[in-house]
Amino acid sequence: MTLTQGQVIGDRYRVVSLLGQGGMGAVYRAWDTRLNIPVALKEMIPQPGLDPQTLAQLRQQFQQEAQVLARLKHNYLVSVTDFFEERGNAYLAMEFVQGENLAERIEREGALPEEQVTAWAKQLLDALAYCHSQGIIHRDVKPQNVIITPEGAPPDARGGAVLVDFGLVKLWDPNDPRTKTAMRGMGTPEYAPPEQYSVRGQHTDPRSDIYSLGATLYHALTGQAPLTATERMADPSDFMPPRRLNLQVSAPMEATVLRAMKLPRDERFDNTQEMAAALEDGAPGPARPTVAPKRKPRPKHQATKVLPKSQQAILPRKRHIPVWAWAVGGIIALALVAAAAFGIIQTSRSALMAVVKPTPTSSPVSPIARSLTACPLFVSNRDGKREIYYLTEQGELVRITHTPSDSESWSPVPMPDGAIIFTSNRDNKREIYHLAETGDVTRITNTPGNGESWEPAPMLDGSILFTSDRDG
Repeated sequence: MTLTQGQVIGDRYRVVSLLGQGGMGAVYRAWDTRLNIPVALKEMIPQPGLDPQTLAQLRQQFQQEAQVLARLKHNYLVSVTDFFEERGNAYLAMEFVQGENLAERIEREGALPEEQVTAWAKQLLDALAYCHSQGIIHRDVKPQNVIITPEGAPPDARGGAVLVDFGLVKLWDPNDPRTKTAMRGMGTPEYAPPEQYSVRGQHTDPRSDIYSLGATLYHALTGQAPLTATERMADPSDFMPPRRLNLQVSAPMEATVLRAMKLPRDERFDNTQEMAAALEDGAPGPARPTVAPKRKPRPKHQATKVLPKSQQAILPRKRHIPVWAWAVGGIIALALVAAAAFGIIQTSRSALMAVVKPTPTSSPVSPIARSLTACPLFVSNRDGKREIYYLTEQGELVRITHTPSDSESWSPVPMPDGAIIFTSNRDNKREIYHLAETGDVTRITNTPGNGESWEPAPMLDGSILFTSDRDG
């Protein structure tokens, strides 16, 4: 029976609201009337019809686990403050952590920055290392059980990741098929290692927590939950590595996540310290800001100028130019010459065609960048809004833009150097952006006032032709 608002349970906890509910129980926000603090109250409901002897054994195991958890104290671990039984149900009182869970953050923002995910991963690994040193396996690491605290809130003034809701023993018979059905119904098999489904019993190995954390990081970095372990075993080729879904994930981070998610336990990291060391070795530097190069002030009626030098700007390197680039460039050049000859091109209240010429860079062309120029680019709203994808020679679809919030990206054009220029409204109006071979996105137009810029096209000399209403 669901607890109601204002109901007092355990002669101490007044129910404030329902936070979540499943087949085996519910979690409530409550008020501790003795200490005058908010708590999270987890209710565990016994399986209907369970024989008394099995239920008694499960209650004893729950009590033993609760006693151990109550002794755990760690900055990035929720504190268990009390446990009791009432009217046949078991209850666990835990510290109420202010913030939003990681699943909500991913749902709102999509794929998250690697630098931030790495910081959270280190905090979670520290919490898991502490648990494992005490002989405790969490058994339920997933985005829904990671609370991201706001800046200025404990335990980290910069905002941190707190691990909550341990996978305590349920008051259900683990050998009963109905138990397995109820567990699957909870909707989080994507983060469970294959050994959790073993008929020999539930997993108690720290490497199982490592798998679940790896799956959680996969979801945070790509914006998509991974395939379940059983799906991966049935169709291994369907599993997409993180960089196939998000080009901005670094190779070291991808390698760390994939090793943590190995199906055989012996191929995963042996412990959390080893995984933390892998993250440290491949730690990315601070993300470069996605900003437009600075412009010098110009008179009101002056023609649009070439962008000056900027660390973020780019220019194709000397390399073989594909046939299509010569063809497209030739057609554009002929069209411009003809238009100029007949006086068609004018600066008027119609859209203005402007030229932006980026500055050189000397970084090598990556295999991923080469694949982008060789594979078809297209725009699709298959993920709920317009994003840019490419189709590999193997027929795989890879999403290459992850536009924040409700913004979109479209009009992709491959550059001879392997980069891509495209139009996006990610800064609240249409502007043109550059997606480098490294995965960095740079805004290359900065249209004044309410003006916009769109439909970019590369020129043979490295300039970019585009449409804009910047002059009215």
